[in-house]
Amino acid sequence: MIVDARMTEVSELETSGESRWRVLRLLLRKRIALICIGVLLVFYVAGFFAPLVAPHDPNRQELTVEARLQSPSSQNLLGTDRLGRDLLSRVIYASRTTILFTIAVIVTGGLILGLGLGLLSGYRGGWVDNLIMRVGELLGGIPTLFLMLVIAAAYRQRINDLAFWMKDNTFLGDDARPLLYFLIIVGVAVPFAWVGSARIVRSQVLAIREQEYVLAAEALGVSTVRLLFRHILPGVLPVYIVGLSASMAGIAGAELALSWLGLGVDPTTPSFGTMIFEAGGVRTFQEYPHLLLVGAIPIILFLFAWNLLGDAMVDLVEPRTFRR
Repeated sequence: MIVDARMTEVSELETSGESRWRVLRLLLRKRIALICIGVLLVFYVAGFFAPLVAPHDPNRQELTVEARLQSPSSQNLLGTDRLGRDLLSRVIYASRTTILFTIAVIVTGGLILGLGLGLLSGYRGGWVDNLIMRVGELLGGIPTLFLMLVIAAAYRQRINDLAFWMKDNTFLGDDARPLLYFLIIVGVAVPFAWVGSARIVRSQVLAIREQEYVLAAEALGVSTVRLLFRHILPGVLPVYIVGLSASMAGIAGAELALSWLGLGVDPTTPSFGTMIFEAGGVRTFQEYPHLLLVGAIPIILFLFAWNLLGDAMVDLVEPRTFRR
C-alpha cells in the first residue's frame, strides 16, 4: 500500500512536470504569444533598467520656448512636453511605475492572499471555505475603482501630512513622498486583487483533492502544508497562471485610472495616467498629437499584450486543445 502510494506520487509529479514543459513548448509555437512576449519583454527590460536606458532625466525641465512642446527629433526621439521634459525618458520611467505597481499587487494580493486563501478554502472546506468566499463575494460586489477613488481621496490630506513628516524626520528625505503615495495605491488595490485568483484556485483544489494520489498522501499522514504545496499546487498552477496573466491588465488599468484622476502616484513620478491627463483636450491633441500618443500607445500595447497572452494560454490549458 505504501509503495503503491509512493509510486503514484512520483508518477503524478513526473507527469505534471512533463505537461508543464509541453505547455511551454506549445505556447512558444503560437505566433500571437511570441509577439505578446516580445512586447512585454521590451516593456519590462526598459522599466527595470530605466536609469540606464533613459537618455535624459525624466523630470529635468527646459522652460525655453525652443525646448517646450518639441515634435520628435534626433535630440528628443519622442519630443518634449509643456515643461520641456523628454517624453521618451518619461515613457521609460512610467513603464517602471506600472511594472512595480503590478508586481507589488500580484505578489501581495495574487500570490500571498489569492493563492494561499484559495488553497486553504478549497482544501479545508466547511466554515473556513464559507468565511473566505463570503468575504470575497462582499469585496467582489463593490465597485472596485469607485471604492479605490473614495479611499484615496478621503485620506489625501493625511497622506500629504505624513509625507512631509517623513521627509523631515526620516532618512528617506525627498523620496518619502513618492514612496508613500506608491505604497498607498498598492494598499488600496491589494484587498480587491485576491478575490478572482482565490476563486480560480479554490475551484481547482475542489477537483484535485479527490484524486487518488492526494488521498494516498493523506493516508500516509502527510502534513497539510506539504500536501497543499507539494501535491495540490502543481495541478493548480497552469490554470492559476492563466488567470494571473489575464488580471495583469486590470491591475495596470487601475493604476492608470487613479493617476489620470490625480489620486495615484506622486505627480513628480512619471506615470502613463498622468501623461495622458496632461495631454488631454481636443485643441492640444490637434496641435500636439505626440503628447497623447506617446503616453497612450505604450500602455495600450502593454494591456493588449497581457490580455492576448492570457487568451493564448487559455487555449493551451483546455483539455481538447492540449490533446490536439
